[in-house]
Amino acid sequence: MTLKEKRPRTQAELDAYIAARPRPMRNTFEGMYPLHEDLELSDEQVQIVLDYLQEVNFHLPGAAAHEFLVVRWARYTGFQFLKEPLEAYAIGLRCTHPGMEDQHTFIRMSWGQLMGDPEAIRLPVNEPVLASDMMTLARYRDTRTGPSRTGVDAYSAGSDDSVPGADFDLKLLNGALDDVLAQHRTGKGREINSWWDPALNWGVALAGRYPRLKYFESRGRLDEKALAALHSFEARAAEAETALQELGLASPASVAAS
Repeated sequence: MTLKEKRPRTQAELDAYIAARPRPMRNTFEGMYPLHEDLELSDEQVQIVLDYLQEVNFHLPGAAAHEFLVVRWARYTGFQFLKEPLEAYAIGLRCTHPGMEDQHTFIRMSWGQLMGDPEAIRLPVNEPVLASDMMTLARYRDTRTGPSRTGVDAYSAGSDDSVPGADFDLKLLNGALDDVLAQHRTGKGREINSWWDPALNWGVALAGRYPRLKYFESRGRLDEKALAALHSFEARAAEAETALQELGLASPASVAAS
């Protein structure tokens, strides 16, 4: 049976699929008290969501507003109060349009709307972005809904002399550096809402991907193409030293030295 044949095609099938899986646990921090909790939507609340989709004509390109299944486990997002209204929920949606069954999105609704209050706060309607588009690695994938190669196959070597995954390591490092430089150009400095993501991604890439490449370089395991690409990245980072310092970020040179 193929993955496409396994995908839920009716609300009842999706409900059974979700019910068979553990509910996600919300990680909270000391002093963080959400105004609301995650919700398991009733039949009436699922219908409220479906009606709202049609009311605002919420749809993916090529599909219609009525071609969605509703994920009953609605996630409260209002705790992200710097980005979301305190009443905000995100309700997962799965497209049923033929050929688009692998496209998942979500719509934002307020707590009051889900409670059936006709006077409830209505949040600005979000764009119907794919859930896969929101993933950190989405821009590095070769298809919009995910990579065509996964697992060990995703890291198969390009040649007999190259290290598996070296090209992807370099993509991530250069992409993270691009984001850091873009943040620096905005002039916002360490303003938390814009600085956090590029800083985090840079730190992760520099702590994991970069030492891996330096290890293989020290063992003479990188082929000429990968070695040249690594040195090109290091030259770019050296030119960006001032930006890295102003944003409070580590440099590859300091990581390599340690």
